[in-house]
Amino acid sequence: MIQNSKIKQELNILDKKENRFLNKDVIEGNFKSKIHEKIPEGLEGVLNKAFIKAFEIVFNKGSLIIEKSFNKEKINLDYKENHANIKKIDEYSKKANVVNNLFTTSVGTGMGILGLGIPDIPLFVATILRGIYQISLSYGFDYTSKEEQIYILRLIRIALVKNSEEKKKYNEELKNKESYKVPLENEIKKTAKIMADSLLIEKFIQGIPLIGVIGGAINNSIYRKISNFCMIKYKKRYLIDKLNK
Repeated sequence: MIQNSKIKQELNILDKKENRFLNKDVIEGNFKSKIHEKIPEGLEGVLNKAFIKAFEIVFNKGSLIIEKSFNKEKINLDYKENHANIKKIDEYSKKANVVNNLFTTSVGTGMGILGLGIPDIPLFVATILRGIYQISLSYGFDYTSKEEQIYILRLIRIALVKNSEEKKKYNEELKNKESYKVPLENEIKKTAKIMADSLLIEKFIQGIPLIGVIGGAINNSIYRKISNFCMIKYKKRYLIDKLNK
């Protein structure tokens, strides 16, 4: 059994990590600003539609395919056996994170060499969700409900939005139970818009042959940002549940 003092200590560490993340503004440097000027009009709209389509495909048809790429039953069993052992639960989440990180890097690099920035979006989204699904399961949460899918979409938004005030606003929204009574499609559109905005420059660069080889680093960076934040939030939920029992 996890002692309450240990839980509070872990929660204190996670609160500090979360606050550092939420209070950090992302500021574009001169290099990115210059690239932004060269981006064709309409690219953000194309990206936005691509992300919407990717999320719709994964949520409507792709979850079962994603589940074939990892052992859901084993993760559930491991959680039941180790639910009182924070260290073992953390170990699984970190291992899954490494594997998904490597995959996003290889996909981004391969597409970048060919000068293809848009075609990797469905795979990229699927890998992001695969990683979040594994994190959620490892901490004892089922990702299949509409409410949990909305929660996941909101986590992605918080992780990628550039303004700290917006991060905090979206973070507060997570706590509002009434706010989950909305169509999933609405949340997909909001998240797709932020992803398109966050990756506009990166996907433009990735679409340039040879120069786009940095696509692997781009995908890796985005995936790490999302997965690290999701690990903080899911671990906090897990520990809070333990504390309240």
